[in-house]
Amino acid sequence: MLAAERHSKILENVNKQKTVTVAELSKLLDVSEVTIRKDLIKLEQEGLLSRVHGGASVANFLPLERSFTEKQAERQEEKARIARQALGHIQPGDTLMLGAGSTTMELARLLGQIPELTIVTNAVNIAMELNSHGVHNVILIGGEMRAKSFALVGAVAEDNLKKLSVYKCFIGADGIHEKDGFSTLSLAESNINRIMMERSRKVYVLADHSKFGESHFSRFADLADVDRIITDRLDMQTQESFIDLGVKIEVAQA
Repeated sequence: MLAAERHSKILENVNKQKTVTVAELSKLLDVSEVTIRKDLIKLEQEGLLSRVHGGASVANFLPLERSFTEKQAERQEEKARIARQALGHIQPGDTLMLGAGSTTMELARLLGQIPELTIVTNAVNIAMELNSHGVHNVILIGGEMRAKSFALVGAVAEDNLKKLSVYKCFIGADGIHEKDGFSTLSLAESNINRIMMERSRKVYVLADHSKFGESHFSRFADLADVDRIITDRLDMQTQESFIDLGVKIEVAQA
C-alpha cells in the first residue's frame, strides 16, 4: 500500500472515530506500528490530525493529562520490571533524585532493599513511600502540589532544587521521540525535570514502550542529555533507530 493511500485511510478512521490507537491502525493497514507512527508525525505536521498518547485524534485535540491513580493502573507488570532493572544501578550510600510518576513510584517501593540512601524528590506520595522504609534520608523539596500527580512544582520547588546536587537522577517521560527528545504534558513538571537533570551527574529515564515515538506539549530534554533509557520492551527497528542516534537503551529482563 502506498503512503498516500495509507494516509487517506488513517484520516478517514480518525475523522470517523475521533480517536484511534497506533495498534488499531497497524492491524487495519497491515503495517508496523513504527510505520504508523511515522505516518502520524507527517499528518500532524500537515495539520491534518493531532497525535495523542498511543494514537491520534482529530486536529487541535489536546490530550488530557491523566491522574496518578489512572496511570498506576496501567501496565503494572511492565513498570515493575523497569523498576527492578533500575534498582541494579543503585548502590548503598548513593544520592538520588526521583521525579514524580507511576514508574518512579515502583522504584521507590524497592529502595527499602538498599540502605543509607539520600533521596530528593518532588513527589509527595513518593516521599511518603520512602519514609515508610525507615532507612533513608528523604528530602521533599517543597512547592505547589499538583493534584493529578502529587508533584511539587513552581518557583519554590525550582529554587530549592537548584541548591542541591546528587549523583543519580531517575525520572519519567510522557513522550520519547527521535527528533523532539523527551517531553511531558505538564509545563510545570517539565521545568522540574530539567532542573533535576542539571543537578545530577547521571540521568536515567524510566519509560515503558508506549512512550516511544510520542511527542507532547512540553519538551524538557534532548536524547543526548540522558545517560540511559530503561524500558520494558522495544521492537528492534525502534531500538536500532535510537541506538544509531547514540542513545543507550536498557531493556528490562522478564
